Amino acid sequence: MVDFPPRIGPAHELLGRKREITVLKEFVGAVRRGQSRALMLRGEPGVGKTALLEHLMEQAEDCRVLRAVGVQSEMELTFAGLHQLLGRRPEGLDRLPAPQHEG
Repeated sequence: MVDFPPRIGPAHELLGRKREITVLKEFVGAVRRGQSRALMLRGEPGVGKTALLEHLMEQAEDCRVLRAVGVQSEMELTFAGLHQLLGRRPEGLDRLPAPQHEG
């Protein structure tokens, strides 16, 4: 059994993740400038995807963030991830362009 020390400091102190943090900072900056963006993190279990997402959430406190989790059993279901995001019909859904609203 390995005892890990308690987490010290905020998530922005991610070691060895300078490149990823730079990409996330640019991502949030683009969104703040009104540019449309989507982000997908992929990787093996335990590589730090959740820590990077937590860092992103800290950086984007003033943004609307929608999250979905990919589930292998839903891999063949068309638009399963989109259903996770929009299934609860968030505010503003009625303002989508007609093709996206009707689809």
